[in-house]
Order: sequence, then structure tokens, then C-alpha cells
Amino acid sequence: MRSVEARLGKKIRAARTMKDKLSELKDRIAKVQTIQRSANEMRESENDPNSQIKETVGSERFSGLDFLRAFALLMGVLLHALSMYLEPADGSEPKPIAGILFVWIHTWRMPLFMLLAGFFTALSLKKRTLWEYTLNRWIRLSVPFLILWIAIPAVDETADTIFLLPDLVSLLMHHEAPKLRLDHLWFLYYLLIYYSLFAITNMCFGSYVGWLHLSKLTFSKLLLLWLPLLILLAPHYKPTGGIFAEIPTQFGDIHAGSLLFLSIFFIMGMQLMNSQKFLSTLQLRKFIIPVLILFSFVPIALIGWGIMKDEAFSFDSSTEMWVVNGLATCSTVFLVLALIGSANRWFTANGPILSWLIRLSYPVYVFHLVFVYSVGGYLMFAGLDATLVVLISTMAGVIGPIIIYYLFIKRTPLNWIFNGYKHSQFKLKNEATLKRFL
Repeated sequence: MRSVEARLGKKIRAARTMKDKLSELKDRIAKVQTIQRSANEMRESENDPNSQIKETVGSERFSGLDFLRAFALLMGVLLHALSMYLEPADGSEPKPIAGILFVWIHTWRMPLFMLLAGFFTALSLKKRTLWEYTLNRWIRLSVPFLILWIAIPAVDETADTIFLLPDLVSLLMHHEAPKLRLDHLWFLYYLLIYYSLFAITNMCFGSYVGWLHLSKLTFSKLLLLWLPLLILLAPHYKPTGGIFAEIPTQFGDIHAGSLLFLSIFFIMGMQLMNSQKFLSTLQLRKFIIPVLILFSFVPIALIGWGIMKDEAFSFDSSTEMWVVNGLATCSTVFLVLALIGSANRWFTANGPILSWLIRLSYPVYVFHLVFVYSVGGYLMFAGLDATLVVLISTMAGVIGPIIIYYLFIKRTPLNWIFNGYKHSQFKLKNEATLKRFL
């Protein structure tokens, strides 16, 4: 009897040991499966750019591009201050340094802004429907034109009366037909056209045009498709020596060359959003530094060549025209890419200063022109040194709009236009619709 009990005890203990080993084996298998799933997810995220985008939306990865967009707007203030010395209204000689800085900024600023607009469009469409986003763009880009026509006077620093009445005020007071001027906001007008065409073509021909914004941007596509197309369009975008662009001046004006040229950058921006590997390449120091040095020199060399012509910037032969426009376009494209790489590499901290800069850049740009030209024109005719005129007028073009922002915009519904509803202090109780469209 005891031997039977002993054998039963051994079997029970063996069974318990086997059970423990099976349990331990199951735990190990579960750990291995977890590791395998993690590895598979990592491999999928490496191969799927959209998965990486989802992980980086709202993270500091795109803080550099937010900064760059604000920087491009604020550089417009300096650009307009410099423009006063291309052909000075006081009859003095043009300032070469002002011309060089102007052309360098002008070479990349608007194409960069259009590319970033395309990038953030593609990014936003991952969180909103196409029609929600299109309406959002129409509201936030159209209202500044109403402000321009109602409240912002036109400025002519060469006239006895520097300030001219805004369009709608002139209509009410003097019954003059409104000019519906675009001034420095002409690029918003082009963006309205792009967003409208993008919505319509996706609704009607989505299966045929989807590749334009869903495919990736690669160096081969850039060099074999977009760059040649841009060079072909360049003479129509910048007919004056490959430097000075033709842009619309009134609502309803369309210059096909500039509209099509800049639309390429808008499309490239949408493709760039799908191209994390391409973005990573742009951040390499060995790409950024040589490109910035080489292609910053190109527009300066073109200025020198244009000035030396018998008639300034008159490139008569077709060979000269294509050389000039080819070089100018290459410098534009590669400076834009190098600036994107620089911003993503060195401006990654998403702090309060960056947020403040981003919040103020749009209203500063909308309101700056009247301050730059009025202050700059007054100081120029007062005989102040050109360097001081540019510095002071640039500061006026920033400080003046900031005061307007804090007095009339920050705590009012106007901030819904400039910074979006969710970033504004003025809120409504029933805000679901506003959150969707603003």
C-alpha cells in the first residue's frame, strides 16, 4: 500500500513539474510572439511612409517646417524693405547689397512657401475630409483680402499723399470702382485657386490624378520630371532675366506662367509629405552645406551677368535665355530643399518662442506693408542712411502688426482666421462646427 502511495506521489509531483514547465514554455512563446510582432511593425513602418507620418504628426519632427513657414513669411517683411533700394524713389543710386539680398531671398521664398503649403495640405487631409479642409482654406485665406480692401490703405511712398484709401472705403466715399488689389497677398489668391482645383479634380477625376499627391518625391522624379518641367515654365514665370517674376496685381488677374510654375512646388510639397526617406536625406550635413553655398552664389552671378548686358537683363539669344532660366530654376529648387533640410535638422525644439513666432507670422505679414513703406519712405526722403532705413522699416513692419494683433485680433473671432479656432482664446459654447471648418 505504501509503495502504491509513493508511486502516486511521484506521478503527481512529475505532473506538477510538467505543468510548470509547460506554463514556462507558454510564457516564453508569448514573449517571442510579442517580439516578432514588434519587429514586423517596425519593418512595416519603415516601408510605409504613412505610418511614420502618423507617428510624427504633432511631434517635434515637423517643428522645423512650422518654423520655416513662419520664417518665409517674416522674410517677406525684409524683402519689401530692401525693395525700396532697387530703384530708390528719392532719385539716389540703387544699392547693390540691397539688390543682392533681395534677389537671394526672392529666389527661394515663394517657391518654398508653396511647397510647404502643399506639405501641410497633405498632412491635414489625414485628419480632415477634403471638403472640410477646402472650406477651411477658403475662409482663412479669403478674409485677409476683405481686411485689405476694407481697412488697409494702399501705400505709394513716391506720392505727396503716401496713404491711399482702401478700396471699399474709396467706393463708399468717392464712388470709385474698387480695384480689388492683391498687393503682397497675391500668393493667397494663387493658393485659393490651387485648393479649388485640387478639390474639383479629386472629386471628378480622383482615380486619375491621385498619383500627384499620393506618390513619393524622390531625387529621380525631381531630376527627371519636376526640374525639367520647371525649367520649361521658368521663362514665363520670370521673363525678366530669370530673376523678376510676373505676379497678379488685382483679383481676377492670372499669369499662367507663375500660376503653373508655383503649382509644381505645391504638388512637390504634397509628395514630400509621403517621403520620409527623402526628408531624412535632406537633413544630411553633406547635402545642406554644399548646396547652400553653391546655389546661393548662382543668383548673385546672374545679377552680375544681367547688369553687364548692353540693356540690363536683356538676354536676347535663346541659348542665353535657357542657360539663365536653367541656372535660376536649379538654384531655386535646391535652395528650397537645403532650407527644408536645415530647418528639420537644427530647429526641432517645439517651445514657447517657436509657438509665438508661428502664431504671429501670418498677421504680421498681412499688415506689414503699410508700416514698411510709410516708415521707410519717410526716412528715405529724410536722408537717413540706407542700412538704417532698411533696419528701422523692417522693425516697424514687425512691431506695428504685433500691436494690431494684441489690440484687435488675439481675443476676437479674427484670430480664428489667423491661427485657427482651436488656437484662439475666443470660444463659443456650440463649437463643434467651428472646430471642423476653422
